Amino acid sequence: MTNETAPKPWEQQPDEPPEWYDRFHVYLNLGPSRSLSGAFRAWAGSTGKHSGVVSNVSKEWNWVERALAYDQADREEKAAFEAAREAEARERRLHRLEKIIEDSAAALDIADLKNLSPQEARALLPSLRLLFSSAVELQRRELQSATASDHFPAASGWPELDPEIEKILDMYADEESASSE
Repeated sequence: MTNETAPKPWEQQPDEPPEWYDRFHVYLNLGPSRSLSGAFRAWAGSTGKHSGVVSNVSKEWNWVERALAYDQADREEKAAFEAAREAEARERRLHRLEKIIEDSAAALDIADLKNLSPQEARALLPSLRLLFSSAVELQRRELQSATASDHFPAASGWPELDPEIEKILDMYADEESASSE
């Protein structure tokens, strides 16, 4: 058999008796803290100790190495899933931040600052400036975290935001959730 058609270590091996593979599977499903005694108790329904036959068969069919390979593959699969989930979340955050930046810029354009009274401009400008600068800063940090390392959550090191800005960000998140349903 070539490597392309060879079973994975935790699958039934060529010539492995089905009875012993079933017992290996019980052993495998006990998780990383598995033991031969625990597997024996599970399949035999006994509180006694396994025999030398079980030890010999487990060595013959490399149960420990096969189980370690399974544990490693399981960890890698979970890590890949988490990385994909974090990448999707990062993309959603970036999309939301781009929308906030666009809407902030549009609000500044619509505000027609040249024709506002000084009082109106003073009332409007701080909120828009804070929203815009916060969104740009969050976007910068998000993009930086995407390239710096995929081992750390993208939200780590985010600045503390003004409670009013948090409300606006939540509003955009709610709008995005409603439009995707």
